[in-house]
Amino acid sequence: MQKRASIHVKGIVQGVGFRPFVYRKAKELSLLGYVLNLGDAGVRIVVEGEESHIEMLINEIHTDPPSISRIDTFTLDWQETQGDFQEFLITKSSTKRSENSEPVIPPDIAMCDDCLPDLMNPNSCWYLYPFTSCAACGPRFSTITDLPYDRPNTTMADFPLCDTCNTGYTNPLDRRYHAQTTACENCGPIYRLYDAHRNELISSDTVQEISKLLEKGSVVAMQGIAGTHLVTITSDPRPIRKLRKRKKRSQRPFAIMVRSLEVAKELFDITPAELAMMNTWRRPIVLVKKKKLDCTNLSVLGVIPKESLEEIAPGLDSLGVMLPYAPIHHMLFQCLDEASLVMTSANPSGVPMYITSEKILSSLNDIADHFLLHNRRIHQRADDSVVKFTTDDNPVFIRRARGYVPEPIPTNGVSKSVRLLAVGPEEKSTVSILKSGMIYPSQHIGDTNNIESIEFLENAYRHLMRLVGLNDIDGIASDLHPEFLSTLHAETISQEKQIPLFRIQHHHAHLASMLVDHKVPLDTSIVCITTDGFGYGQDKTAWGGEVLAGNAKEYLNLGGLESYLLPGGDLTAVYAARSLVGMLHNDTDEKTILRITEGMPVSHNEVISSSTLNMIRGAIDQEVNVVRSSSAGRFLDASAALLGICNENTYDGECPMKLEAVAKKGTLSLATKIFSDGKKQILDTSGMLHDLANLHKAGARRSELAYAAQWYLGDALAHIAISIAEERDVKRIGFSGGVALNTIISKAIVERVEVNGMKPLLHRTVPPGDGGISIGQIAVGTASITDI
Repeated sequence: MQKRASIHVKGIVQGVGFRPFVYRKAKELSLLGYVLNLGDAGVRIVVEGEESHIEMLINEIHTDPPSISRIDTFTLDWQETQGDFQEFLITKSSTKRSENSEPVIPPDIAMCDDCLPDLMNPNSCWYLYPFTSCAACGPRFSTITDLPYDRPNTTMADFPLCDTCNTGYTNPLDRRYHAQTTACENCGPIYRLYDAHRNELISSDTVQEISKLLEKGSVVAMQGIAGTHLVTITSDPRPIRKLRKRKKRSQRPFAIMVRSLEVAKELFDITPAELAMMNTWRRPIVLVKKKKLDCTNLSVLGVIPKESLEEIAPGLDSLGVMLPYAPIHHMLFQCLDEASLVMTSANPSGVPMYITSEKILSSLNDIADHFLLHNRRIHQRADDSVVKFTTDDNPVFIRRARGYVPEPIPTNGVSKSVRLLAVGPEEKSTVSILKSGMIYPSQHIGDTNNIESIEFLENAYRHLMRLVGLNDIDGIASDLHPEFLSTLHAETISQEKQIPLFRIQHHHAHLASMLVDHKVPLDTSIVCITTDGFGYGQDKTAWGGEVLAGNAKEYLNLGGLESYLLPGGDLTAVYAARSLVGMLHNDTDEKTILRITEGMPVSHNEVISSSTLNMIRGAIDQEVNVVRSSSAGRFLDASAALLGICNENTYDGECPMKLEAVAKKGTLSLATKIFSDGKKQILDTSGMLHDLANLHKAGARRSELAYAAQWYLGDALAHIAISIAEERDVKRIGFSGGVALNTIISKAIVERVEVNGMKPLLHRTVPPGDGGISIGQIAVGTASITDI
């Protein structure tokens, strides 16, 4: 029976070889019609032929689409044949924009298994060409300037195709048909090699030359798909030490790139779930455990000496590992006898990724010995994404960026007419926009406490708005903190556009982001444990260890950590002894505090002595330069300092990370101490620190004490959350905030919640840290502007 079918597919179906896939299948089945990119609204397929053949095409689309594609919605309309097709065609993309469309823009995609043989085949046009790609792989988000995703709307418009490449580009049966980033050495971008004095080093084989320099110990700044890495070998710890010294990063861990999955399995204690995550086309950095042995006699190509592993991630039991995702990475490993390479972001922490040759050369001339730079414009920078498994099967984002951005996150029940912008917090920030019920988070922005980052923030959201066809917004959301530059930016936009500004409490945004993550309606009530370093509270104090009850529209702070006056303002986030003194101050004598803290740094040139302790305690008594805080992050700092594990955060989260790294489960446990102040259930943290100090003094194992302290925090907060949930007849308990990246605390909460018959909610799609705040701000802003 002859039939006609009109099919509308939405999802990741543009820029991933979806149309050529449909074309090939339709031709195989002798079907007539066309397939069309709808610009910002997916793909339309109109087809005529035998009904059974059309059904076979539909089955192929559902069961065997391109591996990178993702089908979110599939609409099918059967009709009578009209007989107006002579063949099956790929029709030119539509440029129309729909006000209510839900565009899905493809993220940057790792090199596929089909292109890798081309890269290594001496008879291929793409032999050792470091920008090899096809319709199913290569740069996407970082190169797109506008939709529809066609070559003129990418930075590859700078590189007209040669005859050879154009032949494949225009042949629907070719793997590179309409591959917008395809090119070869005759028509595409190229790499050039420079020294630190900006002299170009001419070589017939640039990658071979840079490999030799790396083997000699050079630190190389290498421009990639969406940013720049600093690269060293790992078989020798000396280049890593040189990089640390020049970058002034004495402790912060570096990420590494391993040659293959086999190398990763041999080097690290890595789970099947971690391996699978690492090997996806998204290629994130995955945090994995170091092996507890001397990795000096490996059966794989190259070695990583124990000294190098310690230099890569000092004092930690895990490190970030990724697989090659760009052709240049595969080429480097082909030239090098290395199991892995240090591959760390070239930009300083919190500062936007360097993407232009001039910026790279000028900013890194005192860090890198050599520079491998290309001439393809990076339109949108994006850091590597970073993922950690906090339970055996639950990956959470430390950073959601390359490989994921700008994929939208759907909301449940939100009006498609609402249009919002959220500018995030101050640190580890992202921005998000809401259009047609979909939230589009940006790539990682960084710390928005400088003008450069605010400019990046504005560029990021304007680009997102242009891509999704959002011409205006109905409101803007920011953090509650009145002094954040992002808040001031939001105030300016609100005034200019005469639209409402929603100032959203930091931890309420965490709670709301959990609702989005689990795709539940925004009026769903949950109890949420929200723990981190700092969030400006409704009472103008520093929150950071709260148990909230509510939904996206409203919330109550009903429990959490005891609050203390912490001395030194912002210095408390750096020097753990300040938090420890503040938490012990009220009910511990000075002699005992001195015994515990003597010699710990409290500034870059001062340690605790009898006189400095007396001065610090005096400042607390007089409430001079102190901040009242209930921060779980500061509690973990204090615990790490008390146990002699770490007493200074030279990078964000160092003390808690090293506390987690040292911890080993034993027989020790700490008694839960919870009291009520008449309004809230309060966790007694100073009492726990006293118990910890006494056990430490009595000779208990430090590793077991570290575990007990973290388990205590998670288990006790879960006790409070369960009590609140029972009172309010709530069945879901979430865990959000930066501390939700801690494996021990996460497991303690999940175990306690499940034992009590309730459902624990952990993040999976939305980062639990501040990278997820803009998503929560969108949810709260939506609830405020509409009647959910």
